Amino acid sequence: MKVTINRATLLKPLQMISGIVERRQTLPILANVLMTASEQSLSLKATDFEIELMGTVLLEQPAIEGATTVSARKLFDICRALPDDAILEFVLENEQLVLRSGKSRFLLTTLPASEFPTIENSPYLTEFTLSQGKLKNLLSKTYFAMGQQDVRYYLNGTLIDLNQGVMKCVATDGHRLAFSSIDDGVPQDAQAKIIVPRKSVIELMRFLEDNQTPVKIGIGESHFRVIAPDFTFTSKLINAQYPDYDRLIPRSVENSGTAGREALKQALVRASILSNEKFRGVRLQLDRELLRIMANNPEQEEAEELVHWNYQGDSVEIGFNVAYLLDVVSTITSNMIRWSFSDPNGGVVIESDEKDNSLYVVMPMRL
Repeated sequence: MKVTINRATLLKPLQMISGIVERRQTLPILANVLMTASEQSLSLKATDFEIELMGTVLLEQPAIEGATTVSARKLFDICRALPDDAILEFVLENEQLVLRSGKSRFLLTTLPASEFPTIENSPYLTEFTLSQGKLKNLLSKTYFAMGQQDVRYYLNGTLIDLNQGVMKCVATDGHRLAFSSIDDGVPQDAQAKIIVPRKSVIELMRFLEDNQTPVKIGIGESHFRVIAPDFTFTSKLINAQYPDYDRLIPRSVENSGTAGREALKQALVRASILSNEKFRGVRLQLDRELLRIMANNPEQEEAEELVHWNYQGDSVEIGFNVAYLLDVVSTITSNMIRWSFSDPNGGVVIESDEKDNSLYVVMPMRL
């Protein structure tokens, strides 16, 4: 194996896979990156048994084919420390990888490429193409509501529900729910209902660009794959039944109000400063023209904010985790947002006043 490559060309795929490689590994080879050279390209692959990421770059100079694995962290740190215009030469000699660049020389320990684990590549049940921007936007509107190390392990991920030309994303941790959907570019015959793990969703969002470049999405019985021009991302799925999210969304509305999103966000940010650091609770008094936001803490400190809004309904007081509210108002991008509910104990629906196929349910808390 012999490869000559520009530093800048190699650094991009190395940065991509750095989030996949865990610092502490049960198996030494999981800390390595698989380097596979063909005559015209070099591919880099990393895995943690749950996620597999491969980046491929074209070479300006023909390479001698071969494959090996080397420490991903050390290789990344070396490349990052070399000059911007450096030319790197890799040669596999006596089961060691020699890296030369200018007056620098590095000798890296390798492990056999044959020992590198791969995620089982079972046949796709569903395949379709979607723009990177649409997929990233869909995930970004819901990911924050996923559970974190919840004993109900099926909540530690995002549900992707494909049916009749609509792609829905749902995430919930039991205290809040985020829902978003698109119906543009999704094939009518695409059908699937899968749960993508939390880490996979967050890592995939790092790689997707906010543009119209298409990616190929493949869904199998046990894995989910996204193929882009410069990377291939594969994730195992959570094998479980997701809750019936339709039942968690209040449908009857007796009380509703609209407020300026930015004014509400800033008021919540200021009030949160004096909220209880552990429970993060704020009280909201809903009146016809004023929304009163109040917070206090064990040090007897208090905050009060007034936000003008247009409200139709009963005057009530509801407690919320302020972090949950801030996540929602930070995700919505319209100028105005709408709150609606029937029973204040059953959750409040928050959504844009413009039609964007997204909504959020936040459950109240006792203060």
